[in-house]
Amino acid sequence: MLINSRLLACVNFIQGDFLCDVGTDHALLPVYAIQKNIIQQAIACDIGKLPLESARKTVLKYQLADKIQLVLSDGLQNININSITDIMVAGMGGETIIHILKETCAGSLANKNLILQPMTKAELLRAWLYQNGYEIQKETCVPDGKFLYAILNITYSGISKNPNAREIYFGKMNLSDKNSLAYANRQYQKLCKARQGRLSAGQDITELEKLIHELEEYL
Repeated sequence: MLINSRLLACVNFIQGDFLCDVGTDHALLPVYAIQKNIIQQAIACDIGKLPLESARKTVLKYQLADKIQLVLSDGLQNININSITDIMVAGMGGETIIHILKETCAGSLANKNLILQPMTKAELLRAWLYQNGYEIQKETCVPDGKFLYAILNITYSGISKNPNAREIYFGKMNLSDKNSLAYANRQYQKLCKARQGRLSAGQDITELEKLIHELEEYL
């Protein structure tokens, strides 16, 4: 089976042998990971019955029903995560990922490897993670079509902090990597565009101007 570059980059962050893929859709990711012997078993869960039915068809097609358990669940609410080593939440907006983590007992995630791939509002997600005891261990950026997506490798430490501008907007990306630098520049340009919009509307730009200047130090 082939998967796109975004999902492949997510797979590369897996560390253990038992994956829970939240919002699995067609279950392509856990099937691929098992086929490549990256994991030994998986739980593929989704909030919707139709996506879960699509996942079931994929699992049956590749004869992996003995290794992939399908669960109807809003996030991790119906999942027993005790034996799970890795939790993947990919292809959702940053606010949705925050909702899923809020509804999960943070202490139960202390020894889990989390892989998060927000489609939107990655900066909002990063800020929330830092402020709620999560730590970004690694981060990368991958192009998929005309878009650039951030992929975050997370652990829960219970130690909260107030992140700086770089941590919020660029995360732990290595800006010597061309894709990560392109992502950072896009983030920066969005803020510059927002500044221009506020200026045109006669709004105060003091805080936004300060944020932009902080980010310029890294570009």
